[in-house]
Amino acid sequence: MERALYVTSLRESFATYHPSFDELFDRFWSNFSLLSRPKAEHVESLTVEIPLSAREAMRGGQTRVLVPARAPCPVCEGHGAVGAYECWECQGQGAITADYPLDIEHPPGIANEHAVQVSLSGFGIENFYLTVRFRVSESAADWERSA
Repeated sequence: MERALYVTSLRESFATYHPSFDELFDRFWSNFSLLSRPKAEHVESLTVEIPLSAREAMRGGQTRVLVPARAPCPVCEGHGAVGAYECWECQGQGAITADYPLDIEHPPGIANEHAVQVSLSGFGIENFYLTVRFRVSESAADWERSA
């Protein structure tokens, strides 16, 4: 029996919520700038809701959340240049900005509102953690759709 894989992007998830995408990601991107963050800054949760049918919740599965982050450029090793030339891979920035996948398993038989908290420090993000909340629908149509 094949388990479900649900994919969502943090960029898309927060596009229509408050604080605005720009306000939220200004703070988010501060993790990757050379400027220091305030010492009084506290760690906040980014919450993403994943809709599941009752059948998907009973079977279990995996969710992939695409986390926007910056990583050192593998070509120039973060220098922005290769020899005397600007790096063609990162356009001289020294880093690549991309959506990196974070896979989260949900076990068979989870209840509605099951939540998993995940550190984002592996992506270089120190001032946020991710809360993935699974919302289980109990309608008969969902049972038929996922059969």
